[in-house]
Amino acid sequence: MEKVNILLVDDRGDGIIALQSVLTDPEYNLVVANSGREALKHVLSMDFALILMDVQMPDMDGFETAALIKQRERSRDIPIIFVTAINKTDRFVANGYSAGAVDYLFKPIEAHILRSKVSVFVELFKKNRLIQQQSENLRDLERREKIRALSEMRLKAIRHYRNLADAMPQIVFWARHAGVMEYFNRFWHQYTQLDPNSSIGEGWRAAVHPAQLKEIDEKWAHALRHKIGFEMHCRFRNGQNGEYRWHLLRVTPDDSEKPNVEGWTGVAVEIHGEKTTQEQLLMAKRMAEAASETKSRFLANMSHEIRTPLGVILGFVELLADENYRSTDKTNLVSVIRRNGQLLSKIIDDILDLSKVEAGKLEVDRNELSIVDLLNGVKTFMSIPAEEKGIDLQVHIEGEVPKKILSNSMRLHQILVNIIGNGIKFSSQGKVVVTASLRREPKPLLHIIVQDSGPGLTAEQISNLFHAFTQGDSSVTRKFGGTGLGLVLSRKLARVLGGDVTISPSQPGEGCKVEITVETGPLDNVEMVSALDSVKAVSAAPPEPTEKATGNTQFGLSAHASGGSLEGMKVLLVEDSKDNQLLIRHMLHAEGADVSVAENGIEGVAKAKSDSYDVVLMDIQMPMLDGYGALAKLREDGYDRPVIALTAHGMVEDKKRSLESGFASHITKPVDRVSLIEQITAVVA
Repeated sequence: MEKVNILLVDDRGDGIIALQSVLTDPEYNLVVANSGREALKHVLSMDFALILMDVQMPDMDGFETAALIKQRERSRDIPIIFVTAINKTDRFVANGYSAGAVDYLFKPIEAHILRSKVSVFVELFKKNRLIQQQSENLRDLERREKIRALSEMRLKAIRHYRNLADAMPQIVFWARHAGVMEYFNRFWHQYTQLDPNSSIGEGWRAAVHPAQLKEIDEKWAHALRHKIGFEMHCRFRNGQNGEYRWHLLRVTPDDSEKPNVEGWTGVAVEIHGEKTTQEQLLMAKRMAEAASETKSRFLANMSHEIRTPLGVILGFVELLADENYRSTDKTNLVSVIRRNGQLLSKIIDDILDLSKVEAGKLEVDRNELSIVDLLNGVKTFMSIPAEEKGIDLQVHIEGEVPKKILSNSMRLHQILVNIIGNGIKFSSQGKVVVTASLRREPKPLLHIIVQDSGPGLTAEQISNLFHAFTQGDSSVTRKFGGTGLGLVLSRKLARVLGGDVTISPSQPGEGCKVEITVETGPLDNVEMVSALDSVKAVSAAPPEPTEKATGNTQFGLSAHASGGSLEGMKVLLVEDSKDNQLLIRHMLHAEGADVSVAENGIEGVAKAKSDSYDVVLMDIQMPMLDGYGALAKLREDGYDRPVIALTAHGMVEDKKRSLESGFASHITKPVDRVSLIEQITAVVA
């Protein structure tokens, strides 16, 4: 057993020896102090069952030392027995008890009395220490019991949590405070086919769509940093079929009220059906909006393409009715009207044909036709526009082709005219080469390649060309007009004839290569040919009217009359259509105006700034720089004269945009002469 400490305090060595000789019990550990100060040092570092202290000591007597011992928390309960040879009076003994003594012994001390009293206090000390140990043991037992009970409760709660989580038909998981996954419910393992060991830690990442790993890592990092939850749409792989399906993922901290988060609970509910439906609805909405926008652009362009020739026709008809024209001028005016009437008729025919094809109501009869006659006829027909642009139109046969095939001559002619016409229109120089050949596999097809010298087409432009209502260039700065129906109609007609129309992508400046195929029908006993008959192309239309050198007469018209409502007014007409230039110039000349012409926006801006014009008539759709851009450039440079929009775009939105862009007025083609004069007069005044 551990020995009991007893402190012996006496400044005399013989007194210490006397005490030691009496207290020889092996259970005692006798600690000696030769002064009060030394006694205080021992008391501060050791626990004592009893202090035997002499009263008479130099520097600090027994009473003073006892008083200091009783002042300290650690030592105030240690019993003190004073031992002295003098001062046996009652008053002195009372002072000893007042200083904290439990007993008072006088020298010479009787050994059995001292041993008896010491043994009593030692036993008391031992019992107190035993009680303290038992109390500590009891507290420790209670503490352990409490911990055990809490552990059982925690385990029970965990079992309940896991049973509840395993019963749920959704993914449930738990992560430690640092975000490391520690638990997934049974549904997770069934869904992902990942076992528990493969899922914990970082293993769960194998079930997340690779494209979303970065996003989920960023969400986790933000949640850990700010101790907040997060929500996101995430795709998990279904282990049974490998399909990634959408889930709504929610993660929340377990103890959001505490300064440190102990863990994170997450739930993922599958929303693949709702997400897919939502995406389909969104896609359908975007497609509908895109289709609406495309059709709006198409209608605006169609309005422009119809109004342009219609305006020329109406304007020149009005000129024909003017008594000031000489009869010799009628032929040229009629040729302009005929040409624009044919253009208008072709536009209407294309729209009707496309409508029939889309509705599946286009009936195509197949009869025998001569390929040689067809190609020669197309060459003759297209030679006129080719010669006007200085384009060399070549038509060849490669190898041998059937002399006759079973198809529709009118529709095949229509396809070739559309494709070759595009090649001529988009080629500023060079040649357009048409090559016909025969393909026998997988079925007999007439194969015709049209190669031009134009700017070429990118894959992106080609992808848009064969959609109704779209064009390769839908801007208002298009260099070339047209409805954009030619290619899509040609493809649909070719497919009705058992073939197709395709375009190969090309580099800028390398031209465009269009391939046309149509079924030939049976070729048994059909004669083959290897060359075209020599047919001279004959011009089928009168030459374009040209402006005389004087610059003030067209079609033999005299200069403007004097005294008109626009007498002395200088007008700049910015218009790329030759026919419209002639028509509007005549209308203005007839009212006494001095008219200058610019053929595109860039030229118009330069001319407007180089001279002092009273008003500028600005076409909207022009090559190089459109009317909106030209007006913006003029205003940017400080030009403050009135500018009137002159356009074949006649929709309400077009007029609103013109006025919002800063045009003084908006005149729609076909141009009404009276309205034109009135609006010019209004904005100049």
